[in-house]
Amino acid sequence: MEPGAELRTKLGLPPISQIGIVVRDMTRAVEFYEDIFGLGPWTVYESTPDKYWFKGKPSHMRLRQGKAMLGGIELELVQPLEGESPFHEFAATQGEGLHHIAFNTEDFDGMVRKFQDAGFQALLLAEAYVPTYQGTVRACHFDTRAVGGVIFEVVWKSWLLKR
Repeated sequence: MEPGAELRTKLGLPPISQIGIVVRDMTRAVEFYEDIFGLGPWTVYESTPDKYWFKGKPSHMRLRQGKAMLGGIELELVQPLEGESPFHEFAATQGEGLHHIAFNTEDFDGMVRKFQDAGFQALLLAEAYVPTYQGTVRACHFDTRAVGGVIFEVVWKSWLLKR
């Protein structure tokens, strides 16, 4: 088995649900993706997690997020506004670009444990009520850049369970 296939099996990864891109200007980025690729409609909102840890310590961040569907995958644009996060670090060191790949799960705690057991460190752990979707989201970003060049995110969304 290839190392990537072994990791996929060990983690029990579901299908990709989201591709996250860090941007500096949400309005400009949304216009770009609409004009170039015809993507939309976009849902754009600001968020500050109710509970948030960055690299294991309680912290604060505020983001502007833009979301649109790209086939069956959500495209998320993330503009860091204040605080500290992997998004802020990425924007400061690399500028704009592909930041993370996310996987929705119904067993958030179990999936987080699998990543930790595989030796990955949590960069971000957040929980928030999202009025736009009338539900709660829990998210954990893991530093998987050494094996794939991109951060993996595990996400639990209460509104997906209501379907």
